[in-house]
Amino acid sequence: MTIKEFADLCDCNPQTLRYYDQVGLLKPVKVDTWTKYRYYAENQALQFVKIKNLQLAGFSIQEIKALLEADDPTICLALADKIKEQEQKLEQTRMIQQSYLNDIQMMKDKVKAFREEVLHLMEGYDPTEEFGISPQEYREMIEGISKSIEERSLTKDDFSYVLPPEEGSTAPEEDHFLAALDNPDYKLVKAQHGWTYAKEVLDPLHLPDDGRTYMLVFAIGPDKDNQTAFANTVLALVMRKNWETRPQSAKAGASLNCNVTTSEDGQNHFWLLQADQ
Repeated sequence: MTIKEFADLCDCNPQTLRYYDQVGLLKPVKVDTWTKYRYYAENQALQFVKIKNLQLAGFSIQEIKALLEADDPTICLALADKIKEQEQKLEQTRMIQQSYLNDIQMMKDKVKAFREEVLHLMEGYDPTEEFGISPQEYREMIEGISKSIEERSLTKDDFSYVLPPEEGSTAPEEDHFLAALDNPDYKLVKAQHGWTYAKEVLDPLHLPDDGRTYMLVFAIGPDKDNQTAFANTVLALVMRKNWETRPQSAKAGASLNCNVTTSEDGQNHFWLLQADQ
């Protein structure tokens, strides 16, 4: 019978039969050398049933080929094994689902605690002398950060500074930031050393409208505590001064990072780096 007749018998699309022929599962008994028409024998319909059901059960092409000559009891055993395999996969997927939900909730809790700690540290900081801003300006800054936290799903990546280490723990590595000074992917734009207050660095600081990534690196003396609030205040002031008034198109792709660490010589140091892009 022709491929159309055989497809009608098997209740399938002729394209399915062409695919089975292509992958070597069910080849026609004859292909006309002149017209290239495919012809099938009636008894091949049993092979089609076997192939279709094994394929629906999730067997691979190679697995089906290995079972084409098998008898019905062997096929049923193979299907039973496939059921066990699928049940194990299903149970594993259920476990992954539960683990995923647990991990998501745990991360949400961690991020929430992180946000609260950041705001707590900022609440206890007095930037008046350091940055030359009024308590009211600082209060508005904190309120802006708090509002931003409430309005969108912030993650720890939204904060480019590091919280102080817990008592008894090791301070986090700052090598990534300090090593940027010797990193060929960063260009040193400006350096300032021996200053007393951060306002001496920030007041004259202007970032170009180039959409590039910039990194502000501070190494400060031990007399300046609360590095988290220090870094966050730096970021807020620099972004307000340099970027908030820019057109939206000029902000595209722009990125600003800030890191604060304790200097080795007790003096205050600042570097402005530009990512090479």
